[in-house]
Amino acid sequence: MNVRQVLLKGGAGLGGAVLLAGAMWLHSLIPELRATELDPIRDGGKVGEEVRNRDFSVRVEKVEAARSLAPSLSLGDPPPVGTEGIYLVVRFTATSHREPLELRTAQLETPGGYVYREGPRPGATSAGAQPTFQPLIWTSAAYVFELPKQRLEGAHLVVGPGGLLPQLSAEADIDLGITRERANELVQGAAQGYDLKAGTP
Repeated sequence: MNVRQVLLKGGAGLGGAVLLAGAMWLHSLIPELRATELDPIRDGGKVGEEVRNRDFSVRVEKVEAARSLAPSLSLGDPPPVGTEGIYLVVRFTATSHREPLELRTAQLETPGGYVYREGPRPGATSAGAQPTFQPLIWTSAAYVFELPKQRLEGAHLVVGPGGLLPQLSAEADIDLGITRERANELVQGAAQGYDLKAGTP
């Protein structure tokens, strides 16, 4: 094998390695770009404010905390459904603008990239099925989240209708106003046996 053949084979190998590295880089980058393109458009606000977008308006009325939730059944006097963390109850009202809709996606986002889905533990009372929000009619509802106590500070509620085409939907991003002091107040005042239907322990 002469020097020319060695150089050709070495160059081809090097070129192939460069192309492979470039393809791997593009493969890792494209999903992130697509995910950004598909993210719903968010409108932000705070507790007590009407957060409005093209599809719906939502207003968080109250944020409460609980150490345990009332059981869903009363037969046999079952104990409250506890948690090692904290239950955060977000009470809100909402209305649609054009047609009836459901707010199918609800999550709590906290600093550090933590995301908590809505829903109490099995066996606990729930606030009932989420309503269908009608145009021009404000309807009350509630979400409950279970999360570690140290994750309360800086929490945001993110809610939207979801759907098969998220890039065509809208979301509301609401700062719940939970500073470090407010987080301590919520934890210290957290109720035992909180009844999600009644709103009282």
